[in-house]
Amino acid sequence: MRTKAVIVDDEQPICDEIEYLLSQHPDMEVCAKFTNCVDALIYILEKKPELVLLDVSMPGMSGLEMAQRLNSMNKPPYIVFITAYPEHAVDAFATPAVGYITKPITAEKLAQTLTKIRHLSSKTIPDKKTAQIAKVCVLAGGKIVPVNKSDIVFIYVKDKDVFVRTRIDEFSAMMTLQEFDNMLTEANFMRVHRQYIINLDEVLEITPWFHGSYLLRMNDANKQEVPVSRNRVKQLKIALGLK
Repeated sequence: MRTKAVIVDDEQPICDEIEYLLSQHPDMEVCAKFTNCVDALIYILEKKPELVLLDVSMPGMSGLEMAQRLNSMNKPPYIVFITAYPEHAVDAFATPAVGYITKPITAEKLAQTLTKIRHLSSKTIPDKKTAQIAKVCVLAGGKIVPVNKSDIVFIYVKDKDVFVRTRIDEFSAMMTLQEFDNMLTEANFMRVHRQYIINLDEVLEITPWFHGSYLLRMNDANKQEVPVSRNRVKQLKIALGLK
């Protein structure tokens, strides 16, 4: 099956160049190209392609804002940012993007990113309507241990490794943070930071922090403080009933 892709860049020649490079991969199919995020967002919400190649700096709605909106979909597409500005990488990694390519775009850069996407696709979790997974498998003492999702306090990334924290234990994870984000579809789980997914039921305290953000004290043995990204504050306030 071919992966349906949408290209979004305010420069039409770049859209055409990306389309040409993608045409060298038989398993990829460009189904639409857009030079603004508003039209692209409408199309993507309706047609639900699997892949979006998205410029960060766009007129009007930015690529970063569009990526956050796409993340509200039942099954968000894979998002790959394409930009001439490497300094945008930090902001991009606070979104659900799975790749980041700096311009000029080359066949080699694109091929490396597509390899990653194929790998992720091979491990795809069922969408929110069909997922019925009750446990998460983790590693403990060289053995695979199933953990009830309700026992998870938070999941985090440290030095590229992913860990699952319960009230009394910590385990090495067998999935990426993005895979956990796709799988943990219950309302009490929320991605509050590029490095953290939390169980809202296990939040002990909420402390106002810099620039209108928050620190969350969690109900694990260490009473860990978890930061909330500014672009996740609104979603968190709605979930917790904060005004």
